[in-house]
Amino acid sequence: MKTLNVIIAVMLMAYGHTVSGQKVLDTIQANSQMNVALFFPSPIKQAITGNTKAIFTYNREEAQYFGLLQSTANTITNLLVVTMDGQAYDFMVVYGEHLAQTHFFVDKAHSIGQVQQLPGKKGDSLASHTARFPLLSGLLSSDGNGALASVRRKGIRLRLKRLVYRNAQVFMVVEVRNRSGIDFEVGTLEALRINGSLKRRSSYQETRLEPHFIFERPKIIKTGTSQRFVLVLPKFVLSHKEHLRLILLESRGGRRLELNY
Repeated sequence: MKTLNVIIAVMLMAYGHTVSGQKVLDTIQANSQMNVALFFPSPIKQAITGNTKAIFTYNREEAQYFGLLQSTANTITNLLVVTMDGQAYDFMVVYGEHLAQTHFFVDKAHSIGQVQQLPGKKGDSLASHTARFPLLSGLLSSDGNGALASVRRKGIRLRLKRLVYRNAQVFMVVEVRNRSGIDFEVGTLEALRINGSLKRRSSYQETRLEPHFIFERPKIIKTGTSQRFVLVLPKFVLSHKEHLRLILLESRGGRRLELNY
């Protein structure tokens, strides 16, 4: 442990120099007892750590400017973050038993460079997908009381209305109705691809489907109202052994709905 602390101290000194008067944020100390918050000048698009001994959590459902970092003992790894404006950031993560700082405001000067967007996938903003507006708007406005699957709990109804395939994407139309008497603040909505059954854990597998973006995602559903929105997912096709699971969580409350299709 003493040797590790010496290494960490040397690394912190080495990375603590300034470039053109700007302090370079290259090394971050973290542990498993506290959250270290990183605030970026642009919302986080993607982030990954070098190994599972360090965890960086951020909102994958709705773009936000910050993420939370934790690390276990004897860990030296790195954290790579790409933000919505295409800037890439790379930090070294080391374990620290006692943290001198638990929040960092990252500046563009800390960026290691600009990531070039793939053709046809420039940005994550829906404004850059204007060609899809007729399709998305049409999916939301289409009538019909039917649903592929539905679940009710405590006055909240979650319905999977439609699955529409277009090229390499799936457009999933979801509807939430609130008759609970209490406003429902929408938290996370997870889409999972399930293979097998929990009764046979050896063959059970969950695969999270990461949405490219969510169209008309509501923040709150007032009691007595219903709202629809569209998840745009990478293309997937369920086999006869698989099913789709949607998990809707309340932002500030314990209500949870789980729908299987």
